Amino acid sequence: MLPTAVETPSALPARSVRATLTDLLLLALCVGVAGALSVWMGQDVNWDLQNYHYYIGWAWWHDHRAYTQDIAAAQLQTYHNPLLDLPFYLMVEARWSPPAIAFALAVPAGIAAFLLIKTVPLLFGELPRQERRLASLCAVAIGLTSAMGVGVLGTTMNEWPGAALMMAAVFVLVRALLRAPGAAIPAAPLIASGVLAGLANGSKFTYGVFAVGLCLGILWRGPIRWGYILRAWKEAIVFGLGVLAGTAVTAGAWMWALWTQFRNPIFPYGNIWIKSPWWGVYEAMGRPYGPHKLLEWLVFPFTLVSPPPFYVSEVRYTDARLTLLCALAAIAGFAALAPRLMPPWRRRAATTARRGEVWRVLGLFFVITFVLWTAQSSILRYLVPLFMLSGALIVALLRHVVRPAIAPSAMVLVTIVLIGSTQVQDWGRTDFGPSWFDVKMSAPDKNALVLLTSQEPMSYVLPFFPPDARFLGINNSISDARRKTLMEEAIVRSIRDHRGPIYSLSYPRHGGIDALLARGLLQVTETCVDIVTNLRTSPIEMCRVVRASDGRAP
Repeated sequence: MLPTAVETPSALPARSVRATLTDLLLLALCVGVAGALSVWMGQDVNWDLQNYHYYIGWAWWHDHRAYTQDIAAAQLQTYHNPLLDLPFYLMVEARWSPPAIAFALAVPAGIAAFLLIKTVPLLFGELPRQERRLASLCAVAIGLTSAMGVGVLGTTMNEWPGAALMMAAVFVLVRALLRAPGAAIPAAPLIASGVLAGLANGSKFTYGVFAVGLCLGILWRGPIRWGYILRAWKEAIVFGLGVLAGTAVTAGAWMWALWTQFRNPIFPYGNIWIKSPWWGVYEAMGRPYGPHKLLEWLVFPFTLVSPPPFYVSEVRYTDARLTLLCALAAIAGFAALAPRLMPPWRRRAATTARRGEVWRVLGLFFVITFVLWTAQSSILRYLVPLFMLSGALIVALLRHVVRPAIAPSAMVLVTIVLIGSTQVQDWGRTDFGPSWFDVKMSAPDKNALVLLTSQEPMSYVLPFFPPDARFLGINNSISDARRKTLMEEAIVRSIRDHRGPIYSLSYPRHGGIDALLARGLLQVTETCVDIVTNLRTSPIEMCRVVRASDGRAP
């Protein structure tokens, strides 16, 4: 019998160095591909960018003026967390070239792709080498080519930073579960995973459903025995504490600023319970999208292939991933409930004893997050992390329900069909110019009070006004002259006490008359000039305004 080869201590660090270099090269490749694709797709000009993504970064950087000087200048979204928008503002302010900014905005997508590539082989680790490679390749290809994921690449919608953090949280948890199957999850990976999920949640609260879904996946993964249940509760609590810590890091300063100014740390959301006097007891946005009746809920996943605009997204797309995944899960569920009715060749190897726990956690995470997302918003672009994991779940379920002999062919065919049939969503792009914003305007007089008169996205031009200008949104998704709130009182007082010139901003031209009349103001149409930009909301009309009581210019 030949002696077993034993690696020398010096060989272990060498292997570690090679693995690290390989990972760094893979990460650089992922970032490079994501950045290049972002540049190829063109400059982002989405509605939210024009409405608030640039403004709130600028306003936070300039002494938090959105809370202390301006009022509702970017509508309800004026009061969103500016953390993820600050880098974009600073890149524009530093005069980076637009292609460079587009590349930088795609870096989180490259990091998320790298983490998916590292996670998927762990899930299929017990398959034979060739089959594992094929399964991993198909899962990654499906996960990285969704309509939502590609559509938001290189945009200011900020879906990919949270997706990267959530993929990091999943990777840490999957690796911990596989290192000791069936054993308690150590505190260190639980805290790390929780903190990563909390960082995502704090930076953008739409990621809270992912943190809850992952926590409940840990808690409910089974088996149902007292000792396991008690252990799972302890693990979920440790994970939850990590989520709270991560949330405090990315949202703490912003929430404190909101509490200090408005007595609501998530203003204006949750005001039906918190009851800040700055806004009424209103639902901030409600949920106009998605299902609302029982039957709609039951068939909802099967309606997501190519729905009409404003069902789960503002514009049309085509993507069959979630629908196919739901259909495969239904078949697998039927097989589990009625195994005698299924043919004997049905493969169960997709969730072997060693990896069954991991698949249960991921399955619960997916289902719980999807249900919570549906109830909270039903805005499909928020689900980028689920789309990334959909490929792994589709491949695993395919292997579970088709003959072993045709499983590889089925995986390849499904991958080709899904990618080929996907129609990427487009929220608006344009060709790159010399600078991200090209704003041509005549500067107003000093000490100007500027009134935004409609719900159209106009706040992106505000940073180009003189620094002594002040901005009020007088008729939009959060301000309304008919309401009796401290915000409305502050708007009335600001207009009444202002001793400099007053201007209105309107889009399209000749708009906002009713909003001005509701505030006791009149527009001097002879003074109107256009603010011309390179974005869609252009030209914006700027007019001098007078008080209706005396007809004189303030």
